[in-house]
Amino acid sequence: MNIICAYPVNIDAVYNVQGEEISGLIISNMKIELKESIGSREDLLSSLLFCMQQGSGAEILIQSQAAARRIEESFSWQFRLGGNAGIMANVLAALGARPVLNAPALGPRLAGMLHAGVRVPVSGFREPDRAAGEQEMEHFVFQFKKGDAIHTGQSRMTAPSDNRFIATYDPVNTRLVSSRHFDSYCLENIRDFDGALLSGFHLAPFKEYREILPEKIAQIKSWKDKNSQIFIHAEMGSFQSPQIMQSLLRLLAKIPVDSLGLNEDELATAEGLSPGSLPARWKETMQTAERLRERLGIFRVAVHTRDYILSVMLKGKITAFEELFALKSGADAAAALAATGSATGQPPEEVNPVGLEAKEEFCRKGATAAGRGTFLQTGDEIISLMPSLLAKKPKFTVGLGDTATAVVFFHQLRAIKGNRI
Repeated sequence: MNIICAYPVNIDAVYNVQGEEISGLIISNMKIELKESIGSREDLLSSLLFCMQQGSGAEILIQSQAAARRIEESFSWQFRLGGNAGIMANVLAALGARPVLNAPALGPRLAGMLHAGVRVPVSGFREPDRAAGEQEMEHFVFQFKKGDAIHTGQSRMTAPSDNRFIATYDPVNTRLVSSRHFDSYCLENIRDFDGALLSGFHLAPFKEYREILPEKIAQIKSWKDKNSQIFIHAEMGSFQSPQIMQSLLRLLAKIPVDSLGLNEDELATAEGLSPGSLPARWKETMQTAERLRERLGIFRVAVHTRDYILSVMLKGKITAFEELFALKSGADAAAALAATGSATGQPPEEVNPVGLEAKEEFCRKGATAAGRGTFLQTGDEIISLMPSLLAKKPKFTVGLGDTATAVVFFHQLRAIKGNRI
């Protein structure tokens, strides 16, 4: 399968939060809140503490290169492949697909992190290490675990769950830049592609999104116009403003994309609500996803949470059993990555109890159990729910959603194309 992966790829500089070290950096009377952007180390700490306090994740843009440099100098980092498109391309290549990756800033370190099966158009195809230039982007990722404690003056704060906070200074990926070689290759060969996996729209800054998003949507629409059979999935993220997501959704519906992926906070934003305001119950999540799919007029909407993956799709392209197999494969790969550090590792055996309870309740309301998951066919829709697996001592919290999305997409595309690779 030939698959386009766009737009962002970068290096993730990962810091596993150390309570004592963070506590030593906190200034007195620091206000704990999620900043709109990061202009100083204090802004970074305020936003990180907010996420740890809530057990939530976020990605916030750094205002300047000077602020980014100060953050880089303040912590000890481990370096990994980052960027939604880069992570998903690696996963797809490992599964046997032939991903074509947009990589406008591909330095030697980043190239060395890419799977040899990832193809990068640079004056013709090259393996990643032969396509490398000098420039590459870094994103700062702060991983924290349930129980991590921070002393903030007179009080002590403990993270209620595992998650991560990302601080980004990236003038390439925030503008969704694509290389001219990638642009020309995709357009000239679009009829040879089976699918496109798109992400990174959330990185567009508020002051520039009205310029950036229409340009990217025009590119994607040109692919769909020339190859109506290409299956396109767009993955959302933590947007700088709800206004950006609402604008993007309107544009995506005009292509139209076939499939849309979100987490529960992003689903609330798509509904015009503040993150965390949707009741944390599968039924409300399902109903909101149904409304969103119908409003956008697209084939499928999927919501991935810590407890389960839920999808609402029209009948026709994929059977209920094929969708459940895809969801299970994605959930298992993400759990394996969290537990072992590798998506191909052995996933944990324990099923998430909240997800399992959601499945059982869905079955009591008429859904059909199928292995670990369940589905309901109603009218022209198929609603599927797959509980996740429980990684009690995760090694990673970054890239889990991208891994699950790529694996689900791979198996969906195989089903659509008659199980050929």
